[in-house]
Amino acid sequence: MAERQEKLRKSLALMLSLSSTRSGLTLRELMAEHDLGLRTLQRMLRAIEQVSGPLETVPSAEREKRWRLSPTPLSQALAATASEVAEIELAAERLRQEGLTERANLLRLAASRVRAATTEANLRRIEPDIEALMTAEGIAARPGPTVALPDGCVHRLRRSILSNQRIKLHYRRADGAARFYLLEPYGLLYGRRPYLLALRPGKQDVAVWRLDRILDIEETADAFVPRENYDIRSLTSESFGIWREPPVEVELRFAPEAAADATVWRFHGSQVQEANADGSLTVRFRAGGMEEMVHHLASWGSSVTVAKPDVLRERLTSFAREVLVHHQPTAG
Repeated sequence: MAERQEKLRKSLALMLSLSSTRSGLTLRELMAEHDLGLRTLQRMLRAIEQVSGPLETVPSAEREKRWRLSPTPLSQALAATASEVAEIELAAERLRQEGLTERANLLRLAASRVRAATTEANLRRIEPDIEALMTAEGIAARPGPTVALPDGCVHRLRRSILSNQRIKLHYRRADGAARFYLLEPYGLLYGRRPYLLALRPGKQDVAVWRLDRILDIEETADAFVPRENYDIRSLTSESFGIWREPPVEVELRFAPEAAADATVWRFHGSQVQEANADGSLTVRFRAGGMEEMVHHLASWGSSVTVAKPDVLRERLTSFAREVLVHHQPTAG
């Protein structure tokens, strides 16, 4: 059964490749893309032709013939726009650069299917615009640090989340020690780093686990019943970021020169903004997660003032002092 399913998967993938190309593919390109031998590829192509009709030969200046599957009549009514295809491919590239390769591959597959469901004339028309949109976004050389994740990590976690199956997590803690944890996975959070939101059986407090510290994931056959009100939206509704802490009333005042920039920021879902007579901006919200607030507010420098709570202002001051002391030049 597994062998037949694998053959079917390879056949469908081959059909998708032949359908989503305007310029066609050579036998060598198909062999390399799908990791197939020549005879196996030829047998699969004959089987595809029995189902879908003869493959179309694409005119080319090359000596090798190029092949593709002709679009269906339905393709003419479902023509994709350049913006639609580019948006999927841009999203895939952003995910890839953020280290989320599995999610990127899913979107690339979706983009291939969109291309396969359109006509050759439409592909010829939109492909230059797709390339222009991709270039205009400028993400091909997007700078900044990224986190590398273990292969298959997101896929296995998603599968366990959707099926409500407990997992055994082999995890590297902050002190470097590796331990195994039995967890009930509830969701994935994407911020500066991707995290798993999970509960330990018998515990009430939800915890977050950094995906880049996961050493291995063992999927179990042990199902769990999701606890009431333990979903991603409710668990993060009172958090500034991903860390769950008792919420506090926060009031920030942005200087006049930073007010316009601060206006377009959504610091928290509960926030209220108030423009002041001197041109400054006051932002109020209720949330927990002091550490994340400190790191974000530090990026605003002296253009933001923490009006309350006092503990947030003190922690921001302490953080700034530690950074200053650490980077001061030593004598000599």
